[in-house]
Amino acid sequence: MKWRNGRVNRTFVRTVILLASTVIGITAGTLYPGYAKFNAKPLLKHINLASKLECTVKGDRINIFKGSLDSLPMFFRITDSLGQPVEDVTCTLYVGSRHIPRVTDDFGEVLFWVPPPRPFKKVELIVHSGTPIRIKTDFTSSSEENPKEGFETGQGMLELKDDGIKVLYESSYEEKARELMDALRYERRIIKNTTGMQLEPLKVFVTTNNYRFGIGGWIVSPRGDFDYMKNGTLAHEWVESSLSEYYGVYDDPETRWIGDGLANYIAYGFEKQFCLYSASNSRIDYADSNEVFDLRTWQRGTLRKPWGGKVGYKGYDLAPYFWAKVMDKSGDSLIIAKFLEEFKESDDKSSENAVAILDSLCRLDINDEIVITGKEYIKNIHRYWPLLIPKAEMNYIPGGSFVMGGSTVENCSPVHEARIGPYYLDRYEVTNAEYCKFLNEMGNQKEDGSYWFDESSCPDILKEDGKYIVRKGRDSYPITRVSYFGAAAYARRAGMRLPTEAEWEYAASNGGISQFPWGNDWDIYSCNWKDDGKLDGFERTAPVGSFDRWHNRYLCYDLPGNVSEWVADWYAPYDPADTLNPKGPADGTLKVYRGGSYADGKQWQASRSRRGADPAVASPYIGFRCAMDIPKPEDQ
Repeated sequence: MKWRNGRVNRTFVRTVILLASTVIGITAGTLYPGYAKFNAKPLLKHINLASKLECTVKGDRINIFKGSLDSLPMFFRITDSLGQPVEDVTCTLYVGSRHIPRVTDDFGEVLFWVPPPRPFKKVELIVHSGTPIRIKTDFTSSSEENPKEGFETGQGMLELKDDGIKVLYESSYEEKARELMDALRYERRIIKNTTGMQLEPLKVFVTTNNYRFGIGGWIVSPRGDFDYMKNGTLAHEWVESSLSEYYGVYDDPETRWIGDGLANYIAYGFEKQFCLYSASNSRIDYADSNEVFDLRTWQRGTLRKPWGGKVGYKGYDLAPYFWAKVMDKSGDSLIIAKFLEEFKESDDKSSENAVAILDSLCRLDINDEIVITGKEYIKNIHRYWPLLIPKAEMNYIPGGSFVMGGSTVENCSPVHEARIGPYYLDRYEVTNAEYCKFLNEMGNQKEDGSYWFDESSCPDILKEDGKYIVRKGRDSYPITRVSYFGAAAYARRAGMRLPTEAEWEYAASNGGISQFPWGNDWDIYSCNWKDDGKLDGFERTAPVGSFDRWHNRYLCYDLPGNVSEWVADWYAPYDPADTLNPKGPADGTLKVYRGGSYADGKQWQASRSRRGADPAVASPYIGFRCAMDIPKPEDQ
């Protein structure tokens, strides 16, 4: 277990519990005869543990949330030997001496609500079928779920159906549901044309309560990141789960280059169509030029290595690039379909055999092609997706519509909807070392009557013999004592800019769906805030990225905490009519700064909190990070 400053890293604790309790698909691999008996007690224990996911840490003690729900959902999907749903089959769940009968629906599904498990109580499912069947159960969750919100089963929702696709929705979101159904039909057609693969039934819940566990389906919020989910993420999950279910991908943990690789290859194809200027959240940058990545070592995540070894999260970009390269070099548009057909029929599901199959089909040296250098990727990726490789330490933010502001947060009204395009944002706040280099190149100039940097009061940057140097040991700490003008000048010099207020809030709120970058619940160990070092170990600023597990979904760190950050807008009440890429008023007297600092309490760490300051002020509590536009294809 990870420790920091003698205390338990609470994020690590939460991750362990999440990975230990999240069921992405428990399948009884056995083909049962017509009368099947399935021990369901382990599943009920998993779901019960998931319902208690929330934990607290006090000192070195871990306390798991004890509040159990009155009843828990148990979901099963019954399929035949070919993986097709079996309808109108009687299933009986025995819980102790109690038995509950149900009949499968058109997706072959049954849902039971049962009390939490008690010691030694039998939990058993009996399926009465005239043909051999398989039994599967699953639920979906993410790092943003909240067990206190319960489970989403779709009960009571309206329904749209189309040949293996169900969209269940709340009555007020019928238009969104129909839009999503149209997109999923299109995705299904493209997936089958590209891969020829068998797809498992897909169920999606359109609901504003996206913090629940999804039972038997995926939860999509009609707000915030709806467009992003519609155009890529669901395609990824659909392809990956089908590869696992019908093709035996992941029987060998080293076949992730097939599972996640093909899933992202398909997803990036959709993003290429729907995102005008970029295809993916680029995880490879120029700092990776000399790195060598062997996709055969990219394994499924574990508790010790949640990203899957050395390749890590960069595999999400490298593996689809590999498949695009194979398609291109082989000159065969059906190569993926041919590979999957042969791999499905093979009893050997190892990565080694998969390489051999692909090698024989496309007559390439796959053992060579599957080893990719950062330099190769950066040089060739534009052949497949119009993707700008960002400067080192920048992350792609997809953009979209979201609700900006907050009625209960000071100076954050009126609440209004905004839509922003995709952009790049610094992974970390600008450091002392980076700003010191800028000062030595440009000098400390005056703008609007004040210096960019207050060198007389900053303890981290010194001036010796006319040259700026960083005090020993402070290179990776965030720059402070820099005015708005000094922050904007640095960004211009670097070919970037300061983020707009809307861009900053979109990133900090994960597309408008969370109060903090890590979710909706405040956590005292999540950032460098006003605790005088008692909890986080830092009395003032901390090296950037110190809270390494408390990032947003786009892997940007320290958005709340450490230092507040200058943004581009003048400070004024929001204009609800300024909805498309809002940039705030044309002029003013104060510039906005966002995010709480190490000196601020909890209320200022929320993603919607905002304040204003004289742009000439060089505060010990304010720093900045940069953003960058994504060029249009003709500018690349």
